[in-house]
Amino acid sequence: MKIQMKFPKLVHDAYYQFQNIKNNLGILYKFLIFITPFLTIAYYFIFVLDYLPDELAGKYGALTIAYFIPPAGKESIIPAMLSDNALGPPLPAWVVWSTIIIMDMISAIIIAYNWWFPELIIKHVPLLDKGYEWLHRRAEKFKKKRLLTLSLIIFMIIPFQGSGGISTPILARLLGVKAKKTVMIVFAGSTITTTLFILSWLGFLNFLKGVF
Repeated sequence: MKIQMKFPKLVHDAYYQFQNIKNNLGILYKFLIFITPFLTIAYYFIFVLDYLPDELAGKYGALTIAYFIPPAGKESIIPAMLSDNALGPPLPAWVVWSTIIIMDMISAIIIAYNWWFPELIIKHVPLLDKGYEWLHRRAEKFKKKRLLTLSLIIFMIIPFQGSGGISTPILARLLGVKAKKTVMIVFAGSTITTTLFILSWLGFLNFLKGVF
């Protein structure tokens, strides 16, 4: 009789413990999704700064930070990285190429998989309100387009203020695009644009014009 009475309690306790484990795993998963992109970009920066000579480290750090500050974008940061200027000698093309794409990807992952984070920042930084409203208006126009994915890739590719690794995933999430697809859109657009900018700056596109 006692065994029969204890059995339901055992099932109840086991179910309760299972739910606790499930909830804790859910919290751990969300934490890892949030922190992993930051750890990844930090590790990459350490790797690049360790690879670069001292005279290039300052230039790399300054221009990398500047990339996230409007109105700076690929059209201004890539030439600055690849040219000999007041900040220092030219950076290696592979460093510029990989850095721009990785920063766009990390930004997209943080925004797409942690939508609460950019919303928190936007609500507490008044200057971002206008940009957020502009993206809302753009979202309404994009909703009318049939080829939504292609339109977002083009939006990512075209180098004008307001497009890039931050605004594109925000726009995509406002349109209801899934996180994984959003990241892939940013990756495709960033790879195309960054590659074309670097090839153009290095004169490879002019070489092709001469050949054909």
